[in-house]
Order: sequence, then C-alpha cells, then structure tokens
Amino acid sequence: MAGEGHATTDAGQEFEDRGDDVIVRLYREETRWLVRYFHRNSVPHAEADELAQETFFRFLRSGTAKMLTTPQAYLRRIATNLLRDRADLSSTRVDNLKSPLSDAEDLPTPFDPLRILTARDDIAFCEQLLEALDPFDRELFLLNRVEGYSFREIGRLKGLNEWAVKRKIFKVLDHLLDRMESR
Repeated sequence: MAGEGHATTDAGQEFEDRGDDVIVRLYREETRWLVRYFHRNSVPHAEADELAQETFFRFLRSGTAKMLTTPQAYLRRIATNLLRDRADLSSTRVDNLKSPLSDAEDLPTPFDPLRILTARDDIAFCEQLLEALDPFDRELFLLNRVEGYSFREIGRLKGLNEWAVKRKIFKVLDHLLDRMESR
C-alpha cells in the first residue's frame, strides 16, 4: 500500500510539474507579444515589460491558468484592461499637473526680469515642442487641451473613435512630458 500512495504522489507531482512547464512555456511564448502590444499602445519599453509581468501575475493569481483551453485570449483581456487602467491613470496624472487659474493670485506682482526671461524661454520651448509634433497629432492635442473639446467630440470631428483619439493624445502627452522632464 505504501508503494501505491507513493505512486499517486509521484503522479500528482508529475501533473503539477507538467502544469508548471505549461505556464513557463506560455510565459516564454506570450511575453514578447505582450511587450510589443503594450509598446504599440504608447507604453515605454521598460514599463511595457512591467505590464507584461503584471499581466502574468494577474493571470496566475486568478487560479484559472491550468484550466483554460485558450489562455492567450485571457492574457490579452488582462493586458487590455491594464492598458485601460493605465490610460485612466495618465489622464488623472495630467489633470493633477494642471494649475487652476486661482493660483495666479499667489504669483508675485513686482516686476521681476528673471521671471520674465524664464517664462519667455519656457514659452519658446513649448512652441518648439508643439511645432515638432506631427500636424494631425498637434491638431488633436490642441483641440483637446486648448479648445476644450472632449475625446468623443474630437472623434466625431475627425472621423475617429474615442479610444483612438484618447490614445493619440496620451501618446503626445507622454512625449511632451518626457521632453519637458529631460530639459
């Protein structure tokens, strides 16, 4: 009897090992696709690697990893949800960077030549950044951030869906923020 119990344990261990091998193989096969997917959707490469790992972490945490017949579809759904979460966080980050006009009361009123020169440099730098953008992307960005059009309204005007407009504007915002931070 002791030998039979041992055989069952070995068989169970063999099944677990095969299950783990399937997960490892799936990770190796799908990670590159996930990183490319995130990168194509305007995620910087380092962050795309992190999101791919987060996708697998959520996949394994769900407990359905070994039961699914098409785990790739489930991974893609998780990746899409992570991308949407990231887009929502990006819009919040950008909104937090905006300064309300009421802050203008806090600005010093005396004439300050250094502040004026710095402001002129900042404005010139921003103009250069905007001029360097693709004309279509710049137009979408200005419609949203200067004219106040919503993503949906811009989509209607330009014949795009709301998600495409949002993605393009977030891509421009990421580009502009990167350039401003590296200044």
